[in-house]
Amino acid sequence: MNKRYKEQIEEFIYRGQKTPFGIGTIVVCFLCLLFLIVATFTQINVTHIWPVYDNAGNLVFENVTHPYVAQIPVVIFIAALLGPGYALVVMLMYLITGFFIWPVFALGGGLAYIKSGLFGFILGYIFAVIPTGKILEKKYNLKSIILASLIGVICIHLCGMLYCVILALLKVVSFSYVSSAIHSLGGIKTLYDIIASFIFLIIAIPAKMVLWIAMKGPASRKAQKTKAA
Repeated sequence: MNKRYKEQIEEFIYRGQKTPFGIGTIVVCFLCLLFLIVATFTQINVTHIWPVYDNAGNLVFENVTHPYVAQIPVVIFIAALLGPGYALVVMLMYLITGFFIWPVFALGGGLAYIKSGLFGFILGYIFAVIPTGKILEKKYNLKSIILASLIGVICIHLCGMLYCVILALLKVVSFSYVSSAIHSLGGIKTLYDIIASFIFLIIAIPAKMVLWIAMKGPASRKAQKTKAA
């Protein structure tokens, strides 16, 4: 193969570099925003064996079905795909869209959504993508994937629960609402989020290798050559 063409092909192969700025990266950011919005309104039913107590108080294993929305794993996936900086941009775009353009949040939109207990989880997205992205930027292996999954999910859930408590203290919502929110969004749902995030992070690398062709477009290469010169 001609050396010149070989060097050009090598430029489009992802080798752990940071996400460059360019039109391709901006397009991928909008695609990630669309992916997050679709995930917000896509519910799947997860059925599996789980220990429960029967009417006699005995512990038995039964098939249980839980509705699940994979919004949090998608946030973690975006952090891995774009890195902390551009992932943060996508989360801010999601906020702006929900506040001023279209009701893309789970229960609607508009500035009044700040009074919703679920808004704390959306704030958690902003705080989660930074440490998650930084962990995966340093090294992308099994250990970092597990760590990023745990930190990202826990960060989002803690932020959501703390926000509910603050709203209750301000008497915006009742403490019974806080209890029901924690019960419905925590527990086994947190386990789902961690497992799904782990799977999404494994998928993120091959996805980035494919999208790297767009993110490492002509504008990005020109900017890098100018910077190097």
